[in-house]
Amino acid sequence: MIPTSAHAGITATRPRHRLLAVLLALLVSLGISIPAASPARAETTPTPSPTLSGETLLSVAVLGNGLLTPGETLTAFLSLQNGTGSRFPGGEATLYLGDAPLTERDGLSSWLDGSRADPAGQPVGTAVVEAAASGETTGGGVQVPPTDPALQDRAPGVYPLWLTIGELTARTVVTVTGSVSGSVGVVMPVTAGPLVRGLLTREQIETLTAEDGALTAVLDAVEGTPAILAVDPAVPAAIRVLGTSAPAEALEWLSRLMALPNSRFALQFGDADVATQIDAGLPEPLQPTSLLAYVDQDALSSPATPTATPSPSVTAPADPEEDGPVVPDLTALLDIGAPDAPVIYWPAGGVAGPQVVSTLAGTAEGALTLLSTTTLTEEAGPVAARGTAGDGGVLLSDADVSASLYAASLDTDTAERAADLAAVSAGLTLAAGATGGAPLLVTVEREAQRTRQGLRAAITAATTVPGISAVGLDALVAAPAVEVEVAETATDPARTEVVPVLGSEADSIARFATILDDPALLTGPQRAGILQVLGAAWLDPDADWPDAVARHRAATENTLSSVGILPSSALNLLTAGTNLRFWIHNELPYPVNVVFYAVPDDLRLDIERETVVTAAAASSNTPVEVPVRARLGNGEVQIDLSLRSPTLEPIGTDQTVDVNVRADWEGIGLIAMVVLVAGFLIIGVIRTIRRRRRRATAAEESHE
Repeated sequence: MIPTSAHAGITATRPRHRLLAVLLALLVSLGISIPAASPARAETTPTPSPTLSGETLLSVAVLGNGLLTPGETLTAFLSLQNGTGSRFPGGEATLYLGDAPLTERDGLSSWLDGSRADPAGQPVGTAVVEAAASGETTGGGVQVPPTDPALQDRAPGVYPLWLTIGELTARTVVTVTGSVSGSVGVVMPVTAGPLVRGLLTREQIETLTAEDGALTAVLDAVEGTPAILAVDPAVPAAIRVLGTSAPAEALEWLSRLMALPNSRFALQFGDADVATQIDAGLPEPLQPTSLLAYVDQDALSSPATPTATPSPSVTAPADPEEDGPVVPDLTALLDIGAPDAPVIYWPAGGVAGPQVVSTLAGTAEGALTLLSTTTLTEEAGPVAARGTAGDGGVLLSDADVSASLYAASLDTDTAERAADLAAVSAGLTLAAGATGGAPLLVTVEREAQRTRQGLRAAITAATTVPGISAVGLDALVAAPAVEVEVAETATDPARTEVVPVLGSEADSIARFATILDDPALLTGPQRAGILQVLGAAWLDPDADWPDAVARHRAATENTLSSVGILPSSALNLLTAGTNLRFWIHNELPYPVNVVFYAVPDDLRLDIERETVVTAAAASSNTPVEVPVRARLGNGEVQIDLSLRSPTLEPIGTDQTVDVNVRADWEGIGLIAMVVLVAGFLIIGVIRTIRRRRRRATAAEESHE
């Protein structure tokens, strides 16, 4: 047994800030660096949760991402979190180093997950851990100098390292460098999380691109690194549609994104899951059709004089014959700064079956699908980044290393993050050796909320393993492809079954939108909303995806009912001819063109059956005057009212109105008046004649 190193036994301090101060001083004295946040912005330490976990958690890790260069000091530190309701008594912790290296990926996984027994090893140091009250965190550090017999002449490789205190054990690994060479590409998603609306709102953009915003954290993390960006084009589009009215922080963020030299590719709009769409029977993934409805026309810039320096924001060319602002076209709005990037589909979680891969390969020349190695058949061992599955090209992300990167990007505890980063270094070292130095690919999986420090630490760890150089997207795509077999994957019926439903509703919106001069003002947001609802972020167990679907469908119903005929009370028609007034309600923010139909169920009424209504005012009610003429006869007549678009698509709900026809009273009254007048005239004539006769008789009698 090798005796404990003379440098071991650095006493732990209970308060967390004192522990970190000791560790930082130790790092400086040894000349070892750890990943830090971008110098432009400082990291805010999260406030620990007061909720107890019920467990005492012990972590250990080797500083410097678990890497040890021969001839340097091995520096490990531990963290003990007392999540129980009782006091932890403290004690002496012992650090052990395995005698033999781990040579296979399965061996590394089983060691770290605790399913493998402790290997043969020897103690290399101790640390005194002070007592910790309930809810407190304590820790310590161990240094093993290069002259220690345990490190002298140790061959390169990945070695088990573990720490014990009482009944608690923490496991990690240390990678002695110098054994491999190769390259790796690291894919970092730039997404905005789950959405229902087609584009981010101004308030959401302002929050995400603020100094402490999630999107700002992403750029801070990747700036100055060779990370490959997977950009959701809906994010820059949401900023561009606001024009000059976009928040200043958002415009700055967009300029930074476009100026970064990192290689990149575009995700589906809204990061929509391509596997769900293809599994649902679509021949190809859906694409956005128009974002014109979101454009702030009053905040667009007027055409500018071209300059030699290209602007980071691409706009459509101006028409010299037109005055006023230039409306960017769809391509300009969706630009991510890589017009020549290959078409790469990244299904949610990197999971897709062989049929999906084959279908996606046929959508564009050279199209590739980015898959996790978990989707390959069990016979597949470590594989390089570039592969071919049947007739489809694929990029393969190492599942184990990517999982460690993802965990490290989320860790808030220093020791836990360091342990995950040590697993990254070890995993890449073993993978590079197993693939003969062929390019590897890892991903930092999608997540809405992460700190810039966690993200940068993960990216830095994956791109700074000695002997493994970081490469961009072009190198991965151009690498020789290895034949692989993609396993069948289970589909989620709840997700695939909703796709045709959303498609049917989109067809209804397309028919309804024919009432507009530009139907894209409705069909564009509808398609964008569908893609957002199918976004990969909704696969998070904490995301209420059924509620998102319900809200999207409710919004569709509201749109379809936004234009129609207002109900009318019963009408009385007392004249032979007049105009009946009806009302069309339009809740859309755009004028609409419709055809108003009125059909009576009785011949007593002659009515103008078709009335064209052009440009019915937005967000208001518009009157419609319909000429009617009553024929002979009285009674109740029912008029069926309906709206159609100029292409004869039904609009809104049909209405009926009852009309009480009493128009023949006008004729009867006229006849009565004629009879009365004629009677009076006849009576007058008779009386006049009789009067004259009486006068004549009287004259004759007086003459006699």
